[in-house]
This record gives sequence, C-alpha cells and structure tokens, in this order.
Amino acid sequence: MTPEYRRPTFDEAETMAALHVQCWKEAYAGIVPDELMAKFDVGQRTPMWQKSLGDAKRVVIAAYDEDKAVGFVIAGQPLEHIFEGEDGHIAAVYILASHYRLGIGRKLIALAAQQWLAQGGQSLALGVLAENVRARNFYESLGARLVKTGTYDWDGYPLKDAIYVFEDLPLLIP
Repeated sequence: MTPEYRRPTFDEAETMAALHVQCWKEAYAGIVPDELMAKFDVGQRTPMWQKSLGDAKRVVIAAYDEDKAVGFVIAGQPLEHIFEGEDGHIAAVYILASHYRLGIGRKLIALAAQQWLAQGGQSLALGVLAENVRARNFYESLGARLVKTGTYDWDGYPLKDAIYVFEDLPLLIP
C-alpha cells in the first residue's frame, strides 16, 4: 500500500468527522470511560472539520488508502494554550488501527512540520492522554520532548495527560 497524502476537500468534512470518531473509539478503548466514548458523535465533529477545512492557514492533511481516508493530522496556530512559549500545535493526529505501523503517522507529522515551517513556525506541541502509551512511545521515537503532565478535562471527565513538543522540525522531514 502506498498512501496518497492531501488536504481533504470541504465536501469531505463529514467523512473526516466519521474517521475521527472511529479513530477515537479505536485509540481510546480501555482508556477513556465508556460514558465518554458513548458521546463520540459524527454530527458533533463535522462542524469542527468544516471550520478546519475552511481555514486556509490550518494544516490539514489526510492519508488515503486508494480512495478511503485512513488517517489525518490537523495543526497550526494553537487553539488552546497548553504550555508557556508554545509556537504551533498539533490539534489531532490519528490513524485507523488497521493502518498502524505502516509509516503513515510518521509521514503525517513530517508533512505537518514541513507546512508549519513554511508558514514561519518553529515548533509543534501536542497533548496526549497519559495512558495512551502506544502514542507516547511513537512521539518520543520521533524526538518529541515531554514538557509537562497534568489533567485534561474532556467534557467533564478529568483525564491524565502529557504535553510534548517537537522542537527541531527539520529533523522530522525526510
């Protein structure tokens, strides 16, 4: 499989929202409470995707296996402050479990880094649930530095989190 990488079109917002929800359910099974998982909804995610896809400065890249979106990254200016001195922020990066360990995540982060640098950015931070060891190991393998740990309030559910930063973006670009 050789994925194609491109910015989804505005018309793909609902498809991307469905992918987002599916990725959440796969990534967070056993990590987030079932009550929170039950709230994951395509209809609630679609407006966020429309907003991101309508913002030309937002870095939005999806990976496609043939014509099916299988992963994505959203990055750019921080929409929420996660640590002092934050430059750029990876708001989301997810891949379907069926497509783990194929290099898609690494490529998506490299493309986000490349586009953020082209916009004048210097670094990219991201938050991850502390119990998501697979994701934390992946970010650390790419050179992300742990900045802090704390608690993230996700719709009224306090979850332990970890904040990382990629400080040397050119190293992420092959």
